[in-house]
Parts: sequence; structure tokens; C-alpha cells
Amino acid sequence: MAGENFTRKFRIVVILFLGFLCLQFSSCAVNPVTGKKEIIFFSEESEIKLGQQTDQEIRAQFGVYEDSRLTNYLQRVGQALVPHTHRPHLNYQFTILNVPLINAFAVPGGYIYVTRGLLAALNSEAELALVLGHELGHINARHSVKKLSQVMIVQIGLAVAGALSETMAKISGLAGIGLQLLFLKYSRDDERQADELGILYARQSGYNPEKMISFFTTLEKLGDLSGGHQLPGFLSTHPLTSERIQRAKSLLHPEDSKLKIGYSSYLQQLDKLIFGEDPRYGFVEGNTFYHPHFRLQISFPAQWKIVKQPKQVSFTAPDQQAGFIIQGEESTANLEAYAQQKAAQLEQGIVISQGTENLNGVISFQQTIKLTTSENSTIILRQNFVRQDRFIFTLSAVAEEDKYPGYQDDFQFITFSFRRLTDSRYLNRQPRRLVLIKANGHSSLRQIFQKANTPHSLWEKLAIMNAITLDEKPPRGRLIKLVK
Repeated sequence: MAGENFTRKFRIVVILFLGFLCLQFSSCAVNPVTGKKEIIFFSEESEIKLGQQTDQEIRAQFGVYEDSRLTNYLQRVGQALVPHTHRPHLNYQFTILNVPLINAFAVPGGYIYVTRGLLAALNSEAELALVLGHELGHINARHSVKKLSQVMIVQIGLAVAGALSETMAKISGLAGIGLQLLFLKYSRDDERQADELGILYARQSGYNPEKMISFFTTLEKLGDLSGGHQLPGFLSTHPLTSERIQRAKSLLHPEDSKLKIGYSSYLQQLDKLIFGEDPRYGFVEGNTFYHPHFRLQISFPAQWKIVKQPKQVSFTAPDQQAGFIIQGEESTANLEAYAQQKAAQLEQGIVISQGTENLNGVISFQQTIKLTTSENSTIILRQNFVRQDRFIFTLSAVAEEDKYPGYQDDFQFITFSFRRLTDSRYLNRQPRRLVLIKANGHSSLRQIFQKANTPHSLWEKLAIMNAITLDEKPPRGRLIKLVK
């Protein structure tokens, strides 16, 4: 208890000291939206550089959805909002991530991302404009860099990451400062301000801001749905409360109803959009993970948690005391040189053994490294590097030194289950896609789904995504989202 009191007092002293510095020097910046001074340790130039670096990391970690028509449409809607923002001089970029869960987020410097899962859940151009306007609000009010400055203050007094999670983040590429912002919640005040700015920007761009409420309703019904992905869901980082919804309603004007909604112009863009998981980039059956694009398969122990990303997959023990990461990268380097290069990137690491190892008839290069973390914990990292076609795969087993022996059998099981995928039943899996049909005005949504042979397990979710109930009859000519 005494230690906790000391930590709290230390943090208070640090914050007061930084406040004093803010008054004396340049740590305080003027918020572009409010005009008030705030403790922010990033100039606009450094904010832009952080955004550029984070953009590269996000694209590598989560993957970009390759659809030039849909991307150009997103850019057109986003850029239409920019002149009405408080920082129109920034070079704003709008990107679709190849992620099925529902989310949108912004990073410093003008980078805004929406997932294909979010696009599938929206029903109008106005809803899209409001989502983009909300994220523009976070950038214009500098919420991200303010949040990052607050995290830096907290970490002066108290480290928040455990030894294992710190090492896993470094190995998987999630240790970057900018990427850490994706996992931090905005405050209620920040969310309210971003809602206000989103409504303002959308209204000034000619979009009906009433559609923010319909988006909130969809979110409430669909829930967070972020399981099995490294990226958190929208509700995890954008807390939605009844008070926030009521406040958004209070910002609406009677004349808003005359502004653009754009149902059909938006929905037409969604035709053939990948829906749900894309099996070409990894799927699980039983206790085996299959990756058709990389042409590999690997098994994992029961009860271990799996998280998939485009170029890597990670497994975590049930007690979260051990982890295993598989990464693929195009490279022409020989295995030993590649391993040495990766080892050199790990700070405070000592190679304690290395050499070739036979992995199911394929020669791999094995390296065991002892790492010292920022908390002075000792971590054992054992890696196998194996070439398959133009890729080098890195198989990383990691646990604290005293716990590593207890997971030795699990690590061996995972490592030696790695093999080339050759079975066409798994290699040729294709994703489901959204298709659009026009309602005839006579059939209920339930009847439309039945006639189209839509999987029954998707009916409830698709009803929410179409913003009507299963027993409602959509009007003649209305575009309906189906999955095939």
C-alpha cells in the first residue's frame, strides 16, 4: 500500500512539474478546435511524422483491402469533408483495411482507416460521411496526440505492460508508439467532441447528420464483435453510452432532414465486398490453422487462443504465460543471415544457442535468445527460420525463463506441426461476399433470405445490417444486402 501511495504521489508531482514546464516553455500547444492550451509533447511536424510511420505499420499489420473502385469512393467522400475541418491543410489519407470486424480510427497527422466490416454495416453515404467526420474530429482536436502525451505521463510513474506482452509486442511489430494508440479508449469528453465535430463537418458538406443515430443503433445491436483479431472493435475504443446518443440527437437541426443521405449511391459500392473472414488469409478447423496464401498449416494445443493477421498468426496459452508467433516475409536472404538480422533488432538480447535443425524434412535455422525486458525480467525466445518458396517463415516461442520449461512440450508440438499445405480442400477456399438485390415490395426480408438461400445463421446479423427486421417488407426497389 505504501508503494502504491508513493507511486500516486510521484505521478502527481510529475504532472504538476510538467504543468509548470507547460507554462514556461513549449510543451503546451493551442488546440486548433477549442483555442485552449493543452499539455502536448508533439509539434504538428512531429505529429505528421508519427502518422507517416504509424501508417506504414498499420498497413503491414492489418492489410489493405484491394478494391480501387471502393477506395476511390471512400477518398471522394472523405476529401469532400476536409475543407470544412479546422485543419484543412493536412494531407488526409483514407484507407480501407482488410479486416472483417467493425471499426474506424484515426492516427495523428491525417490518417483515417475504416474496416471492410464497417463498410458492410453502413447503409448510406451520409453514415459514411459521419463516421469519417467523427474520425476527422479526433485528428482536428488532436485527441490522439493528447492521449499519447497522457500515456507518456502515466508511464513515467508506472509501467503498464507485463514482461511477456512487451516481448510479444516487439516480436509481432505492435510495440510502435503510434500502434499503441489503437488500443486506448478515448475519453467520454473526446467522444462527445468528435461527435459534435463529425456532425458539423458532415452538415457543412451537405450530408444529413441524422444518420449518426442510425449508425449508433446498428452498433448497439451488433455489439463489439472483436474476438479473434488483434485490432479492437469500435465499441472497445469508442465507448457508446445512452447519454452520448441523446447528446448527439440534441445537436441535430430541423433543416438537417433536407440534406443528402445517399442510400443507393452508397450501397451500390458494396457489391461483391468480402464479408466476414477471408479464408485465403487463414482459417481454423479443429486445432489446425490453415493459410492458403502462404500454403502452410500448423496445429496448436487445445484451449490456446489464436489471433490472425495478414502476415502473421499468434497463439497464447490459456494462462497467458506463454506465446507462439508465426510470421511470413518475402526474402532472398539465406536463413542464417536472416536470423542474425532479426536478432540484431532485439535490444538487450543475447544469443545462447543457434544452428541448423531438421523440421519435418526441411532444414531450418534455429536460434535461442535470452532477453532482458524493461522490467528486468528474463525472457527466453526460441526461433526457427524456414524457407518455403519465396517466403521465410519465423516460428517464435516465448515465455519467461522460469516458466519456459513448463511449455517446452507445447512449443515442440506447435513447431513440428508446421508443414506445407497441399490439400486442395483447404487451398481453394473462397470468401463469402455481399451481393445486392432489389426488393419487390411484396416479400418480407425473411422471405428474401429464404429465396436467396442465405445461410440461416446470418439472418439476424444481416437484418441489422439492412436496418430492418426480418418480418418487415422493404419497399419496392430498395437495395438489400445478401451474402453468397
